[in-house]
Amino acid sequence: MKVRPILATVTLLAMLAVGVPATPAQANGAASTRNLILLGGAAAAYLIIQHNRKVHEQEAQNAQRQAALEDQNDDARSAYEQAEHAYHEELAVNGELQKEIAYQHSVLEAERKELASLSVENGAGPGSVATVSYGWGNV
Repeated sequence: MKVRPILATVTLLAMLAVGVPATPAQANGAASTRNLILLGGAAAAYLIIQHNRKVHEQEAQNAQRQAALEDQNDDARSAYEQAEHAYHEELAVNGELQKEIAYQHSVLEAERKELASLSVENGAGPGSVATVSYGWGNV
């Protein structure tokens, strides 16, 4: 990109905006000073406009980054809440399973006691084994 065509375009636009006729500069000092001031003012205005454009672009990029970070934080917070809810659900399920196991254990213990009492009533002591004889004698 060449600076001279851009500078010439900016100068021409500034002169048209201010109302200065596009005539060759006069040789006297007042006209030369006026032309320099106009050119300097036009260049300063152009630089200020470009600077403001860049500043607004950077502010827009920062706002986009901030919005993206907030979205990530919301996603992380949501994921944490879901994991915490799942954990509490697992705790509830585990509690129910423990109750079921305790109930089954109590039923088994009651059946063992009943079986032991039936064994004592039939004459078989605890730990005795029933034997069956088919009349063959001792082997």
